[in-house]
Amino acid sequence: MVNQVRERLTAIVDSPHQAQRAAAGLEEEGFSREDITVMSSEPLPVFISELGLRSPGRAGLLAIAGGIAGAAAAIVLTVWTARHMGLVTGGMPIVTPWAFGIIAYEMIALGAILVTLVMTVYEAGLLRTPPPSPVVDSAIADGKVAVSVNCANEMSRRVAEAVFSKLGAKID
Repeated sequence: MVNQVRERLTAIVDSPHQAQRAAAGLEEEGFSREDITVMSSEPLPVFISELGLRSPGRAGLLAIAGGIAGAAAAIVLTVWTARHMGLVTGGMPIVTPWAFGIIAYEMIALGAILVTLVMTVYEAGLLRTPPPSPVVDSAIADGKVAVSVNCANEMSRRVAEAVFSKLGAKID
């Protein structure tokens, strides 16, 4: 069995339209969409919709789920604490919704905020992809678009270089 070494090849193009052509050319040559990454200093909604990439529509539902989890945690925390602290209440109920409403409200907010933070980090891919090189960073900051592709072997690297060179892209 041959051990495949995956290498990332990155090209810098001048416009989102060139990036579209580069991605389409790579797909025509047999690269999968998962192997192609497009980086830009601004969102490219037309490019995203044409490629059929997933939309971030589930973040809102997960934030609501985080709020519900926060509410459940608040109820468990306040009831457990009130019952185990031995508070003297003078005949009043030890667990009341009015006394613990603020804690529940804050825990709902905390749950929604934490889930939103985790989803933002996950959707942005901050933990799973290596950062681009300083050359790519400065090109993106100057308004250019970077197209990156994972190459499984030397042959696929040559194919990707040919696609990029047809467009006049600068290969990093």
